[in-house]
Amino acid sequence: MKKYLTEIFYLLGEERKKLWPILVLFFIVSLLDLLGLGLVGPYIAFIVDPKSMLDGFLGNLITKIGLPEDLLLLSIFFGTTLFSIFLIKAIVIIFINFTIANFSQNQQIRLRSNLMNAYQKLPYTDYLQRNSSEYIHSIQILVGEYANQVVLTGLRTVGDTIVAIAIFALLAWSNGLVLTLLVILLGIIIFGYDYFFRNKLKNYGIQTNLASRSIVKGVSEGIEGLKEIRILGKLQFFLNKVRSSAEKFAYYQTRYIVITTSPRYLLELLLVGFLVLLVIGAAFSGQSTSELLPVLGLFGVAAMRLMPIANGLSNQLVRLRYGRNAVSILYKDLSNLEEIKTEPLTLISDKPEEFETLILDQIKFTYPSTERLVLNQTSLSIRAGESIGIIGPSGSGKTTLIDLLLGLLEPEGGSISYNGDPLDKKLTKWRNQVAYLPQQVFLIDDTVKNNVALGVEEQKINEKLLLKALHKSQLTQLVEQLPDGVNTFLGERGVRLSGGQR
Repeated sequence: MKKYLTEIFYLLGEERKKLWPILVLFFIVSLLDLLGLGLVGPYIAFIVDPKSMLDGFLGNLITKIGLPEDLLLLSIFFGTTLFSIFLIKAIVIIFINFTIANFSQNQQIRLRSNLMNAYQKLPYTDYLQRNSSEYIHSIQILVGEYANQVVLTGLRTVGDTIVAIAIFALLAWSNGLVLTLLVILLGIIIFGYDYFFRNKLKNYGIQTNLASRSIVKGVSEGIEGLKEIRILGKLQFFLNKVRSSAEKFAYYQTRYIVITTSPRYLLELLLVGFLVLLVIGAAFSGQSTSELLPVLGLFGVAAMRLMPIANGLSNQLVRLRYGRNAVSILYKDLSNLEEIKTEPLTLISDKPEEFETLILDQIKFTYPSTERLVLNQTSLSIRAGESIGIIGPSGSGKTTLIDLLLGLLEPEGGSISYNGDPLDKKLTKWRNQVAYLPQQVFLIDDTVKNNVALGVEEQKINEKLLLKALHKSQLTQLVEQLPDGVNTFLGERGVRLSGGQR
């Protein structure tokens, strides 16, 4: 649990400072609860036997305040006061719910942005070790789990605990023996339930995340390769993959939902039984109904307030257990970002350095989890004005060599220099020189214009440069034939174009 809390606070980052105002609001609510519940007993006693109440402390208080002693006016005044306190409390609680919901949703914005940044800056060798569905799943699903199952739930747990402590303090002052019985019964239900299911919930969280990731992977592969899959007649295979993962997801989600929703009904049963036992106990002890009524009223209203709190605490413990795996994955990915060598998010638009030489000297490289040297003592010199072709059989290291030249991979031995300086020191300037056409063309699901001017905001696109690029690449005639010209959408990965046009 200590490690879990450490990871949660790490993920909160600088946002931790915003928790203190929320805690202050929780204390305000607890005070309003105390005031409201504290008036319930006297109000009921006043309604049942107003004269005896006026003979005591209440009568002295009325005299000091200067209120009229008319019973009808007093009952209206006390009823209105009690209602007003509960109204103010309701407004404050709604505001608190908005505040913590807004806080948790802002966590999603921050974490999704940070994760995207972390994944974009991953070492290329690390990127190759993972499936793209993992990144999508973490950003879309796990961040949502963390914000809603952990942050939102955790804050509500803290708030409910503060309010519960305040209510228990009031009940202890009213009747310590009855309170002790109530606490024991609630403790057995809440902590016994958590103890019984804690390991199951942790496992359900892990299995649900694995199944969810598998669904994303199956859908992504089945849709991305639809053309080839349909021709090969393998549609059923990918359908089965998604269905199997969906069945596993549903299996664990069903059990999680049942475990989450069951405490409410157990607590209802417990609290009704508690009030019945209270009445039976009073009857056996010879206590009169009129004496018992204020206590019953106070504990009855307190029970109504405590039941959602107890149910919430039980649910929140369940959700925190369930969200454990999501927090661990996010913590691992974001903490790794601190160790990653930072690269600029965009290329610097300074005047590029004139190319002279690119020299590889005695390069060695091996991919992680393999022992075979892909490149061993490889040397190459490229000078301005030369045209170089790299030829070799499949698996001979051509792509690896290009990835090293691009600065995507770092050699294990040897060195790469650009214009006489280490490549990693001048990587941005070097990439400003590079035009890269891979075997699998990358296009975004957007217009011709936004693909040609990739990364430039649409309102800042230079139309003259756009037309010049289309003309040089012999695409002017194609664009003229498209229904919306340069504003025609190309579809995912440019599916509406031929291979050559892509």
